[in-house]
Amino acid sequence: MALIWMVEDDPKISLLIEMTLKKAEHRPVRFADAKEMEAALAKRQPLPRLLLLDLMLREKNGFVILKDWKQRRITTDIPVIILSARGSERDKVMGLELGAEDYIVKPFGVRELQARVKAALRRLPKENQKISLGSLTLMPQSQEIFIDGKRVSLTAKEYELLHYLALKHQTVVTRAELLREVWGYETKNDPSRTVDSHIKTLRTKLGDEAAEPRFIRTVRGTGYRLIAGEEKKADGRREG
Repeated sequence: MALIWMVEDDPKISLLIEMTLKKAEHRPVRFADAKEMEAALAKRQPLPRLLLLDLMLREKNGFVILKDWKQRRITTDIPVIILSARGSERDKVMGLELGAEDYIVKPFGVRELQARVKAALRRLPKENQKISLGSLTLMPQSQEIFIDGKRVSLTAKEYELLHYLALKHQTVVTRAELLREVWGYETKNDPSRTVDSHIKTLRTKLGDEAAEPRFIRTVRGTGYRLIAGEEKKADGRREG
C-alpha cells in the first residue's frame, strides 16, 4: 500500500483514478490544482511515494508543476506519472525530459493505470522501502515512524535525520556527513551544533537517553550510530 497524490481538475476522472488506486489498496489524495498541492507541502503533510499529474490545469500547467517538483529537494526523488489528453510526441518528450517517470495518454484503461503505477513503485530505490529495526519501524512512503507499534510524531527534518541513520544502520555516521547529506551543507564544521541539537530533540521524542541508549549511540569525537535492533553488549560497555 502506497500514499499517492494526484493533481487532476476533472472531478469524474479524479474519482475514477481514486477508485482505481483504492482497488489496488493504495491511499490516494486528490488535489484540483497546484495551489492545493503546494498548500499540503507547506503544511509538511506526509509525502507521497508517487505523484499522478494532469497537464491541462488552471493557473499553473502540469509542466510547470513537474519542473518545480523536481527542483524541490524534498520531492525530487518522488516519481511522477503524467496523465494527459495531450498525446503528441512533443508533449511526451517534454514530460520525460523534465523528469516524469511515465506518460499515460487519456483515455486510459483501469488495468493499464494499475500496471503503470505498480511498475513505478517497483522501481523505487530501497531508500523508499519500509525499514524495521527491532522495535523501531520507519515508513518512508508516509514519513512516519513507530516504536513498539505506536506512532511517534517527528518534524520533517527529524524524520530525515533518523531515516539517514537507519539507512546507515550499525555504521558510525560523522557530523560532517549528516550536515552534508541531511542539511545539504558543504562544511565539516558545525559551530551552531545543528546536528547535536537535532539529535537531542530526536532522542527525547524516541524516549531515548544518551547515557543508556536504546536507539542512537554517541561515538565520542566522531558522530552517531543507530543501534536499534541490536542486542545490548553483555559487559554493558558503551561507546559514549
